Formats: sequence, C-alpha cells, structure tokens
Amino acid sequence: MNATESTGNISDEISEEANLPEDLESSAQEGPGCMPAVLAAGALMGIAGFITCALLTWVIFQKRTELAVRTLEGAYLPQIEQSLLDPDTKSEVIEEVNSLVKKMKTGQYEDWQSAGLMQRLQKLPVIQWGELQALEQWIHEANPDDFSTDEKSEAILQIRRLQLAVQQRKAFSFDLEQVLEPLRVPSRSSPTGSVPKTPIDRESALKVVKLAKSLADRAEIGEVENQSVSICEIMRAEINAAQQAEK
Repeated sequence: MNATESTGNISDEISEEANLPEDLESSAQEGPGCMPAVLAAGALMGIAGFITCALLTWVIFQKRTELAVRTLEGAYLPQIEQSLLDPDTKSEVIEEVNSLVKKMKTGQYEDWQSAGLMQRLQKLPVIQWGELQALEQWIHEANPDDFSTDEKSEAILQIRRLQLAVQQRKAFSFDLEQVLEPLRVPSRSSPTGSVPKTPIDRESALKVVKLAKSLADRAEIGEVENQSVSICEIMRAEINAAQQAEK
C-alpha cells in the first residue's frame, strides 16, 4: 500500500467519524415524537369519561322515584294483568300498585324509599303466585283417578307451606322460579323465554309439589292446616316496610 492510498483511507475514516455527531444531533433534535401528546390526550379522555359517568350516575340517583313509576306503569302492571292470578287477587294487587304509583307521583316517597321499595317488589313472587293458584285450582278439579285424595291433600299442604315461606320472607321470586320450572314450556314470544304449561299434567304437578316441599323444609316451615295466605297482604306489608325503613 502506497502513501497516497493510506492517506485516502485515513481521510475517509475521519470523514465518517465526523458525520456521526451530526446523526446523533439529528436524532436528539427529533425528540420523543408525538407519544406525550397521545398519552396526555388519553388521560384527558379518561378524566372526561369518569366525570360523565359520575354525572349520569348522579342524575339517575336523583330520579329513582321517576324511574320506579315508569317501571311500575310500563312493565310491572302489564305483567300482573297478564298473570294467572285469580280475578279477585289480581284486582286487589292492581289497585295496590296503582295507589303506590299515585303516592310516588305526588311526592310521598323519597328517592331512597322508592329504590328500596322496587328491590322489595322485585323479590316478591306476584307473577309466580298466580301460577301457584292455577296449579291449586287444577289439583282441586283433577279427576280422582288421575290425582288421588291423599295426593291432593299433600299437594295443597305443600303449596300452603310455600306461601307461608313467602310471607315470612324465607322464599322469594327467584326461589319460586325454580319450583315452578316443571310447569313451564319454552317460548320465543315471552320476555322470560318460557310460559306456563297448558294444560297441567300429573307428572309436572307432582314435581312442583316435591320442589315446594323441599323449599318449605329448608325454610323450616312447620305443618299447617288449610291456612290461606294473601299475596296482596304481603305486598302491603312490604310497601309499609319500605316506607318506614331508615335511610
């Protein structure tokens, strides 16, 4: 290698080394890019979303009585009108609910009382009570060859025990949903996905009686004679309890 080539190589290396600081300086000038802006925007959106949710929650919280009235008029009353409650019981229950709606509209219930009341009504098996009444009627009218006298007596006893469990707040709507499952058939047109079976058959009735006995035993309901229980009286008791409850 001659002196000229050596000198040329050294010059090239010096030139490349001289360019390195320029690249580093260029990278430094670019900075962190748009990431901080993205993070800041995300944080602001999160804060705005939190404030919006809090505001909506507060608005809903302040309108619990209004929402309760809409639910009772738009959903609860129509369900009762279409239920299997006997005519007298249905009339009493509808009258009680209409009276409750009127009191809510006139400001006799505070928002927290309305919220507590709706929770109580949600647990109260009013619709399911109608199905129990329909089953009891079928048992009374069943042919003795299909349902013996002893079976009828046992079935009525267990229905009474189950009703007493409801009265004593030891059985609720979701419990009776399970008990009455054998009397249901699937239905796409029903909001609940099922409708009461028509006509009732012996096998389904016996399954319900067995489940009713199991639930009453678990609730520690003693043996009872033909003691009638009114769902309307139970509803009145729940309404009074909600009205007198402490905040």
